Amino acid sequence: MNAAYRQLTIFQLLLTNHLIRKAELADQFHVSSRMIQRDISQIRQFFTDQQLFYRLTYDHQSGGYQLATTQATVSKQALLLLIKIVLASRALTTEEMNKTIDGLLQLIPVADQNEIRPIIKNERFYYQPVHHGRPLLDAVWQLTGYISHRQTITITYQRQHREIVTRTILPEAIIFSEYYFYVVAYNAKYKNNLFYRVDRILHTQVNNQQPITRTRAERVEDGEIRQLVHYMQPGRKLTVRFKFWGIVEAALDRFPTAKVIKRCPDEGAVLIEAIAFDRGAKMWLLSQGALVQVQSPSDFVADMRAELQRTLDRY
Repeated sequence: MNAAYRQLTIFQLLLTNHLIRKAELADQFHVSSRMIQRDISQIRQFFTDQQLFYRLTYDHQSGGYQLATTQATVSKQALLLLIKIVLASRALTTEEMNKTIDGLLQLIPVADQNEIRPIIKNERFYYQPVHHGRPLLDAVWQLTGYISHRQTITITYQRQHREIVTRTILPEAIIFSEYYFYVVAYNAKYKNNLFYRVDRILHTQVNNQQPITRTRAERVEDGEIRQLVHYMQPGRKLTVRFKFWGIVEAALDRFPTAKVIKRCPDEGAVLIEAIAFDRGAKMWLLSQGALVQVQSPSDFVADMRAELQRTLDRY
């Protein structure tokens, strides 16, 4: 067995989180401990020459070498939370979910992987994705590329009632909300930013014939829009005030811009003010039933009244 093969074998043992001891390796390869020390030194030099994020550490207690990384790594605790969040999203197909989880687990040592796998085993077994069944990893990545290069695209899109339409748009942001990925895109025909569910985009094609351009000031800021949009419903921006009898944190978490401007201890309520887009805000406020009383603006109050009356008429 030549030195190169021996060094590769030692490197493979280190990569798979094994502790290596000179004496044991010398017996295995029928060479001297001094020769093994030379192999270890050359592996260490290789890390330095190639600027790899690895280093060899010696554990005096166990009398062996282990591979450590100099790159910032994710902890097993953080990785468990990430996997839990991904599973709860239900956004990916079962195949994509399994590949994603297995890929994430490869970021941590084998011992930590073995600790996490039993914790998520039951949840993985009963994982139930949303019903559209379309793979999304490549689609989201492709759309992100269009956004980065500011490319206009023409899409074939299936609307809510299965109507197939063609739209020429300028993708500007990708947002995940309520089980689905959306692309926020400027539609020149409607002169507005609209939301398209990624799983409903059947085909995309770069459109160099009808390029859409937007100034920096006109572009969508996905961080800002995340604070204003609910249920991926666009609309007009407004400042809404509502009295709330529910769990205050639930309302404040739903509206990141929200703040309590008055407390009404006699009623067990608070007055909350938030900036949001009207359609998504209305959907959430209506879902709270008698726990909410919208107080302003007046036209929004009238809209809420009308919607509640239409709901009553259903009964």
